[in-house]
Amino acid sequence: MVEAVSDHGYPGTTLRELVRIAGVSKSTFYEHFESKQECFVATLDEIVAGVTEQVTHAFRQKGDFRERLLAALTVFMELVVREPGAARLAAVESLTLGAAGVEPRERALEAFELMIRQSFSHSPAAREVSDMTVRAIASGIRGVVYRRLRDGTAEELPELVPELVDWAMGYQLPEGEEVRRAAAAAAEPRPQATEGKGEEPDWREPPDSPRSRAELTQRERIVRAVGRLVADKGFESLSIPAVSATAGTSNQTFYEHFGNKREAFLAAFDASAADGLAATTDAFDSQAERPEAVGAGLRAMLEHIAGNELFARFTFFDLQTAGPVALDRADLVNDSFTAFLRPGFKPGISEGEPLSPTLVHAVGSGIWSVIQHELAHGQAAALPGLAPDLVQIVLRPFATR
Repeated sequence: MVEAVSDHGYPGTTLRELVRIAGVSKSTFYEHFESKQECFVATLDEIVAGVTEQVTHAFRQKGDFRERLLAALTVFMELVVREPGAARLAAVESLTLGAAGVEPRERALEAFELMIRQSFSHSPAAREVSDMTVRAIASGIRGVVYRRLRDGTAEELPELVPELVDWAMGYQLPEGEEVRRAAAAAAEPRPQATEGKGEEPDWREPPDSPRSRAELTQRERIVRAVGRLVADKGFESLSIPAVSATAGTSNQTFYEHFGNKREAFLAAFDASAADGLAATTDAFDSQAERPEAVGAGLRAMLEHIAGNELFARFTFFDLQTAGPVALDRADLVNDSFTAFLRPGFKPGISEGEPLSPTLVHAVGSGIWSVIQHELAHGQAAALPGLAPDLVQIVLRPFATR
């Protein structure tokens, strides 16, 4: 599985390729696994078990809490460099399972979460850190590995360990005035937007309704149809005849606008993501001071996710199933939503050096995973209420830098 996925990616890996590489028959494969997905998850679990054993051994060596976490994370990063195929399967290709990959990915982080939690419990600061924060830290570190694997710079991961450990330990810093202000802004519900005269119908409107036919172009109706179908059945079940029927157009019309279903799917995601980014940006720009802007923007983003099932499904489950191009798109959207951490300013502070790309990716990945966890467990409606806590995750380690 590792070799096949390294060569073709998980979506491109076939059963024929698996049994050829393994030197077994299909009947032998089915004696052990019911499907390619089950084999992939078993492979992921086995990789994680091997890594956990070595990382846990390093963590149990003598030293203070920081030294032990440094040792454990260094071993982990060195394993990523030494075994890039296995690392890529675990950190990158597991995303392409969509919703089916959430549980095994969360299992994969349990050992890291335990080590981080134990490090906090033995820290002289003795400040309580929430389970949500621990999840964000572990997911953030994995997110850094993901980005380095994708951009071909994984060999630099071991030298990033001190920066990542300092970031993690920063969650025991006092919250500071800036963080309190941002959290207070995040606790305030955003004004509900109303659909005004002349505005196009929202995504809940059926693509072939009289209003959609009157106010949307054929391309827009196809895009909306793709969105509805993916939300119902996922990308893999998407078919062009079903899209055409839902949009009230012909297959010929579909091909006048898109070359294949992946193009249409990405166009639907882009349109949905643009709405979410606009809501976030408008809320951010509505505040004069940066702490309040960060809080308001994060609150608006969570409200948008909670109120738009299509955007939530697209962004956190279905997008990654559409292959490498879709992963690129997911990275761009994640970067857009964390743009306030990028060069030019710091969160909560008007001047100073910008955060490194490593920490920007760590924070963005941590927040993304927390939101995905809540969505996967049916807690979409509760997301806006988490805004003050997520602001703490975004800002606390940097509030005094």
